[in-house]
Amino acid sequence: MFFADPVAAFAALHAAAAPGAPLVFTCFRTMAENRWASEIAAAVTGAPPASRDGAPGPFAFADRERVAAILADAGWSDAAVEPVDYANRAGAGEDPVADAVSFFTRIGPAAPLLRELPPAPREAALARIAEVCEAHRAGDAVDFPAAAWLWTARA
Repeated sequence: MFFADPVAAFAALHAAAAPGAPLVFTCFRTMAENRWASEIAAAVTGAPPASRDGAPGPFAFADRERVAAILADAGWSDAAVEPVDYANRAGAGEDPVADAVSFFTRIGPAAPLLRELPPAPREAALARIAEVCEAHRAGDAVDFPAAAWLWTARA
C-alpha cells in the first residue's frame, strides 16, 4: 500500500517466490468503511479527508479491481479477495479513551495533521478526538468498525 510502484513491488515478490507459492495479505477497504480513520481525521479537520485515488498510503488498495490488476500485471495468478469486517481496538485499559487518543497521535491519517497544528488548535482537536473515542467506548475498550480485504494469489 505504501509503494510508489506497486506493480514493481509485487513483481519483486513474485520473482522471489517459488513456483506456485501462495501470496496472502490484507489491506484496508475504503476510508469511509474504516471509521477509526474517517471519524478521527474529520475530528481534526472538520470534514472527512479527500480521497487520494490510489496514492501510496493505508487506503491505496481499497479498490479491489485496481489490486487485481496490480497482481496480474506483477505475474500473480488465481487472485481472489474476500471482505473482512472487524473491530479495530484503538484503546484499552483503565482509561481506554486516553489510550486511544494517544494511539491516534502516532498512527493514522490524523497523526501528521496533529503534528502540524499549533498548541491551542491541537488541544481542541485532541478534545474532539476524545469525544469520538468516547462514542466508541464499551467498558474498558475503544473499538471502531473496520473493513479490510483478504487477498490470496499464486506465483
